[in-house]
Amino acid sequence: MGPQFTIRRSSAARRLIPLAAALLLAALIAIPSSGVALAQGTGIELVNPGREFVERKKEGEFVARPVFDRKVDTLFYAVRDADTGEWISTMYRVIGGEKHRSDGWEYSWGYPALDEQPDLDPDRSYLLAMLANAAGETTAFHAVIPVYEPSRIWDRILAALTPSRWARAFAGWVIEGVHGTLCGVVERASGQDADNCEGG
Repeated sequence: MGPQFTIRRSSAARRLIPLAAALLLAALIAIPSSGVALAQGTGIELVNPGREFVERKKEGEFVARPVFDRKVDTLFYAVRDADTGEWISTMYRVIGGEKHRSDGWEYSWGYPALDEQPDLDPDRSYLLAMLANAAGETTAFHAVIPVYEPSRIWDRILAALTPSRWARAFAGWVIEGVHGTLCGVVERASGQDADNCEGG
Protein backbone atom coordinates (compact mmCIF):
# COMPACT_ATOMS: atom_id res chain seq x y z
CA MET A 1 0.00 0.00 0.00
CA GLY A 2 2.84 2.37 0.76
CA PRO A 3 4.32 2.38 -2.77
CA GLN A 4 0.86 2.67 -4.37
CA PHE A 5 0.09 5.76 -2.26
CA THR A 6 3.38 7.32 -3.30
CA ILE A 7 2.63 6.69 -7.00
CA ARG A 8 -0.84 8.22 -6.74
CA ARG A 9 0.50 11.28 -4.97
CA SER A 10 3.20 11.73 -7.59
CA SER A 11 0.74 11.52 -10.51
CA ALA A 12 -1.63 13.95 -8.71
CA ALA A 13 1.25 16.38 -8.29
CA ARG A 14 2.04 16.02 -11.98
CA ARG A 15 -1.58 16.85 -12.84
CA LEU A 16 -1.48 19.94 -10.62
CA ILE A 17 1.62 21.43 -12.30
CA PRO A 18 -0.19 22.34 -15.58
CA LEU A 19 -3.11 23.71 -13.52
CA ALA A 20 -0.78 25.92 -11.48
CA ALA A 21 0.93 27.11 -14.67
CA ALA A 22 -2.47 27.88 -16.25
CA LEU A 23 -3.55 29.88 -13.19
CA LEU A 24 -0.31 31.86 -13.27
CA LEU A 25 -0.81 32.59 -16.97
CA ALA A 26 -4.42 33.58 -16.30
CA ALA A 27 -3.22 36.08 -13.68
CA LEU A 28 -1.00 37.69 -16.31
CA ILE A 29 -3.71 37.68 -18.98
CA ALA A 30 -6.27 39.34 -16.68
CA ILE A 31 -4.33 42.59 -16.58
CA PRO A 32 -6.31 45.79 -16.09
CA SER A 33 -5.41 48.74 -18.30
CA SER A 34 -4.48 51.26 -15.60
CA GLY A 35 -1.10 52.95 -15.58
CA VAL A 36 -0.28 51.83 -12.04
CA ALA A 37 1.59 48.62 -11.40
CA LEU A 38 -0.50 46.20 -9.37
CA ALA A 39 0.13 42.83 -7.80
CA GLN A 40 -2.15 40.01 -8.91
CA GLY A 41 -1.90 38.33 -5.51
CA THR A 42 -0.41 38.74 -2.04
CA GLY A 43 3.08 38.48 -0.68
CA ILE A 44 5.81 40.44 -2.43
CA GLU A 45 4.94 44.14 -2.61
CA LEU A 46 5.97 46.79 -5.10
CA VAL A 47 7.24 49.79 -3.12
CA ASN A 48 6.95 52.33 -5.95
CA PRO A 49 3.62 51.47 -7.66
CA GLY A 50 2.34 55.06 -7.68
CA ARG A 51 5.44 56.41 -9.42
CA GLU A 52 6.41 55.73 -12.99
CA PHE A 53 9.40 53.40 -12.89
CA VAL A 54 9.56 52.69 -16.64
CA GLU A 55 11.61 55.27 -18.54
CA ARG A 56 11.03 55.30 -22.29
CA LYS A 57 13.83 56.14 -24.72
CA LYS A 58 13.81 57.91 -28.08
CA GLU A 59 14.09 54.84 -30.31
CA GLY A 60 11.42 52.86 -28.45
CA GLU A 61 13.65 51.13 -25.90
CA PHE A 62 13.04 51.51 -22.16
CA VAL A 63 14.65 51.14 -18.73
CA ALA A 64 12.62 49.64 -15.86
CA ARG A 65 13.43 50.26 -12.18
CA PRO A 66 10.82 48.57 -9.95
CA VAL A 67 11.47 48.52 -6.19
CA PHE A 68 10.20 45.52 -4.18
CA ASP A 69 9.83 45.33 -0.40
CA ARG A 70 12.31 42.44 -0.23
CA LYS A 71 15.10 40.84 -2.24
CA VAL A 72 13.58 38.51 -4.81
CA ASP A 73 15.10 35.18 -5.82
CA THR A 74 14.04 35.39 -9.48
CA LEU A 75 12.47 38.12 -11.58
CA PHE A 76 11.01 37.58 -15.06
CA TYR A 77 9.45 40.09 -17.45
CA ALA A 78 7.69 40.20 -20.80
CA VAL A 79 6.14 42.88 -23.02
CA ARG A 80 2.51 42.86 -24.19
CA ASP A 81 0.51 44.99 -26.61
CA ALA A 82 -1.51 47.51 -24.58
CA ASP A 83 -4.49 47.44 -26.96
CA THR A 84 -4.86 43.74 -27.79
CA GLY A 85 -3.03 42.07 -24.90
CA GLU A 86 -0.97 40.09 -27.42
CA TRP A 87 2.47 39.00 -26.20
CA ILE A 88 5.17 41.03 -27.98
CA SER A 89 8.07 39.19 -26.40
CA THR A 90 8.73 35.95 -24.58
CA MET A 91 9.57 35.87 -20.86
CA TYR A 92 13.09 37.00 -19.97
CA ARG A 93 14.90 36.60 -16.65
CA VAL A 94 16.51 39.64 -15.03
CA ILE A 95 20.05 38.78 -13.95
CA GLY A 96 21.91 41.32 -11.82
CA GLY A 97 20.99 44.99 -11.62
CA GLU A 98 19.71 44.78 -8.03
CA LYS A 99 20.45 47.52 -5.52
CA HIS A 100 19.54 47.69 -1.83
CA ARG A 101 17.79 50.93 -0.87
CA SER A 102 16.33 52.22 2.37
CA ASP A 103 12.80 51.39 1.16
CA GLY A 104 13.52 48.00 -0.44
CA TRP A 105 15.36 46.36 -3.34
CA GLU A 106 15.55 48.04 -6.73
CA TYR A 107 15.94 45.95 -9.88
CA SER A 108 16.89 47.68 -13.10
CA TRP A 109 17.23 46.46 -16.66
CA GLY A 110 17.17 47.85 -20.15
CA TYR A 111 15.16 46.69 -23.15
CA PRO A 112 16.18 45.53 -25.67
CA ALA A 113 19.29 43.83 -24.31
CA LEU A 114 19.35 40.92 -26.78
CA ASP A 115 19.35 40.90 -30.58
CA GLU A 116 16.26 38.69 -30.78
CA GLN A 117 14.11 41.02 -28.66
CA PRO A 118 11.60 42.80 -30.93
CA ASP A 119 11.76 46.56 -31.35
CA LEU A 120 9.03 48.72 -29.80
CA ASP A 121 7.33 51.68 -31.47
CA PRO A 122 8.22 54.84 -29.46
CA ASP A 123 4.78 56.32 -30.27
CA ARG A 124 2.87 53.37 -28.76
CA SER A 125 2.42 52.31 -25.16
CA TYR A 126 2.88 48.71 -24.04
CA LEU A 127 2.36 46.63 -20.91
CA LEU A 128 5.25 45.33 -18.85
CA ALA A 129 4.37 42.01 -17.15
CA MET A 130 6.63 40.90 -14.27
CA LEU A 131 6.83 37.72 -12.19
CA ALA A 132 8.76 38.04 -8.92
CA ASN A 133 9.58 35.01 -6.77
CA ALA A 134 10.83 35.07 -3.19
CA ALA A 135 10.96 32.12 -0.76
CA GLY A 136 8.91 29.97 -3.15
CA GLU A 137 6.12 32.56 -3.47
CA THR A 138 5.48 34.08 -6.92
CA THR A 139 3.62 37.36 -7.43
CA ALA A 140 2.62 38.88 -10.78
CA PHE A 141 2.82 42.62 -11.44
CA HIS A 142 2.16 44.85 -14.43
CA ALA A 143 2.94 48.41 -15.43
CA VAL A 144 2.47 50.64 -18.45
CA ILE A 145 5.45 51.24 -20.71
CA PRO A 146 4.54 54.81 -21.68
CA VAL A 147 4.82 56.58 -25.01
CA TYR A 148 8.18 58.31 -25.44
CA GLU A 149 8.01 61.94 -24.32
CA PRO A 150 10.96 64.21 -25.22
CA SER A 151 12.43 66.19 -22.33
CA ARG A 152 13.14 69.47 -24.20
CA ILE A 153 10.20 71.89 -24.47
CA TRP A 154 10.41 72.33 -28.27
CA ASP A 155 10.63 68.57 -28.77
CA ARG A 156 7.51 68.16 -26.63
CA ILE A 157 5.61 70.75 -28.68
CA LEU A 158 6.61 69.10 -31.97
CA ALA A 159 5.76 65.63 -30.61
CA ALA A 160 2.31 66.86 -29.54
CA LEU A 161 1.67 68.06 -33.11
CA THR A 162 2.62 64.74 -34.72
CA PRO A 163 -0.18 63.83 -37.22
CA SER A 164 -0.38 60.19 -36.07
CA ARG A 165 -1.06 61.27 -32.48
CA TRP A 166 -3.73 63.72 -33.62
CA ALA A 167 -5.34 60.96 -35.69
CA ARG A 168 -5.43 58.59 -32.69
CA ALA A 169 -6.86 61.31 -30.45
CA PHE A 170 -9.51 62.21 -33.04
CA ALA A 171 -10.48 58.55 -33.43
CA GLY A 172 -10.85 58.30 -29.65
CA TRP A 173 -13.12 61.36 -29.57
CA VAL A 174 -15.28 59.95 -32.37
CA ILE A 175 -15.64 56.59 -30.60
CA GLU A 176 -16.51 58.29 -27.30
CA GLY A 177 -19.09 60.47 -29.05
CA VAL A 178 -20.72 57.52 -30.85
CA HIS A 179 -20.74 55.48 -27.63
CA GLY A 180 -22.37 58.31 -25.68
CA THR A 181 -25.01 58.83 -28.38
CA LEU A 182 -25.85 55.12 -28.53
CA CYS A 183 -26.09 54.97 -24.75
CA GLY A 184 -28.55 57.86 -24.78
CA VAL A 185 -30.67 56.20 -27.47
CA VAL A 186 -30.71 52.83 -25.65
CA GLU A 187 -31.56 54.42 -22.31
CA ARG A 188 -34.40 56.51 -23.80
CA ALA A 189 -35.82 53.55 -25.73
CA SER A 190 -35.69 51.16 -22.78
CA GLY A 191 -36.43 53.62 -20.00
CA GLN A 192 -33.55 52.11 -17.97
CA ASP A 193 -29.91 52.93 -17.41
CA ALA A 194 -27.58 50.88 -19.61
CA ASP A 195 -25.00 49.00 -17.55
CA ASN A 196 -22.17 49.55 -20.06
CA CYS A 197 -22.62 53.32 -20.18
CA GLU A 198 -21.13 54.06 -16.78
CA GLY A 199 -17.83 55.87 -17.08
CA GLY A 200 -18.21 56.50 -20.83
